[in-house]
Amino acid sequence: MLEQNGGKIRYVVLDQGAMRHEMLQTRIANDPDAVFVVPDVAFSEMAMKRNVLYTVRRSLSCLQAAVDRTYVSVSIKEIVEYEKENGGNVIRFDQLLSGPGTRIGRGLIIGETSPDYDAIVQRLTETEQDHKALFDPRKDRDEMQRHVAMFKKSFGTARLKFLRTPGAYTEDIKLGMIVLIMQSMTRDPGAFPGDLKKRTLLVRLLAIMYWAEKDGLDNIKPEKIMNDYIDMDFVVIASYLDEIMSVDEKVKMLDRQVRRIMDIEDAARMMKVARETGFRTSDELAELENDISNRRR
Repeated sequence: MLEQNGGKIRYVVLDQGAMRHEMLQTRIANDPDAVFVVPDVAFSEMAMKRNVLYTVRRSLSCLQAAVDRTYVSVSIKEIVEYEKENGGNVIRFDQLLSGPGTRIGRGLIIGETSPDYDAIVQRLTETEQDHKALFDPRKDRDEMQRHVAMFKKSFGTARLKFLRTPGAYTEDIKLGMIVLIMQSMTRDPGAFPGDLKKRTLLVRLLAIMYWAEKDGLDNIKPEKIMNDYIDMDFVVIASYLDEIMSVDEKVKMLDRQVRRIMDIEDAARMMKVARETGFRTSDELAELENDISNRRR
């Protein structure tokens, strides 16, 4: 959060539902210190609609009253490239907000009276297929299923079944389990290199926890994964900024849980309460079995 003119600027990530909701107009009118950030992934989501230009204009035009305090973020791919080029360092704040993307976004907000509007519309048409191709349901399912397998292995059949019982575990215990699983999965430095991939893994594990509680993990449809992947990218970008504005309760839940885990003291406390239930990751259980086996020799 940055200080400016005696106030505190808050950088607010918007998803498409929030852009079209009356709460955005209320926030624009009542909070002059709010700066609005449209993630690059929002354009990918809107590109999946039948009439892309209509969808983009309908969503972004709601920001006309705040056009000068609206920005577009770089894409997830661009953050990964930044980390590679900068020795794995976390992306700087000034690099997160895209100059070219913001010019395009503001031109679309203003509409036909923008001097760049025709060129922007042409560019939007040219990149439409690229945005559509970012999310491949079957490829995404294969990647997520690897994460699901690690999750299931660590939880075990009995705990997964117990997880479906309402109120079986407190949120602190569940988040502590997620942190422990994530630590196990990232033990190898080459497994998830860079800050962005670790943030993405965290959000995906939290989503898997949600699926495990609500629907179970055996019959996850590719289309559901694609829809949730888009939501997850919004949450990942929001994790670099102050807050997310959404009408989706699951998105708001994921955002809140990510911020709790990113609080080092809170995360340490939650790991402790998770361990007090007897929870151990699959790696820890394997190490324990090896120790027992070696002692018997």
